[in-house]
Amino acid sequence: MYKRSSEIYDEIKKNIIQIYLDYSIRQFPIDETLVCRKPGVSLIPYSAYDSKTMTLLLKRSKHGFFVKGSKDRAPAIYYNDRYKSEGAKRLTIFHEVKHYVYNEDTTDEEFDDLADFFARFFMCPIPYLIVKGIETPEEIISICHVSMNAAANVAANIQKPWNRNPRSYKEAFSKAAQRRQSCLRANRYFLHQRCEHHVQRNRCGICKSNNR
Repeated sequence: MYKRSSEIYDEIKKNIIQIYLDYSIRQFPIDETLVCRKPGVSLIPYSAYDSKTMTLLLKRSKHGFFVKGSKDRAPAIYYNDRYKSEGAKRLTIFHEVKHYVYNEDTTDEEFDDLADFFARFFMCPIPYLIVKGIETPEEIISICHVSMNAAANVAANIQKPWNRNPRSYKEAFSKAAQRRQSCLRANRYFLHQRCEHHVQRNRCGICKSNNR
């Protein structure tokens, strides 16, 4: 397990909030197909292939993996849809979404714990759950459609003192709404985290356009 600073987790939360705003996410459970379709990420189940190819995919990962896009191919998330737990499948997909958002090499295990955190927070945003009084694993499963393991982890984190005041997240929502950093041409969130000074001048640091 890698040691992480609180700033890293805070940045992930802010980026998730930004995606919520840009995609107008207002309902739970969050639709993973929508989250992938909006930026043009292909979502491909292992069952789409024959048994021989499925064996190769399972050797690559028993859960799923992300493949970066190229000139001839859209970025894609491959996932094992044979799991009985729908929550486990959804966790895998959102885990891989994090690799897409941050343009990460999925063979590097250093990013996996952060991808798990990203997936849980994306599906189960703690400030929202606290405001709505959703705090038990059973309630979290019912609303967010996650696995029992993920729900238990979220329920435990809800009780931590630093998560009991969601005011800071409301402020983050407000600031993010003012920035609206997503670029219609580049359509990649992770790049926009590096060009905020351009956004403040109402000019995208990726496509250099004022038409955003």
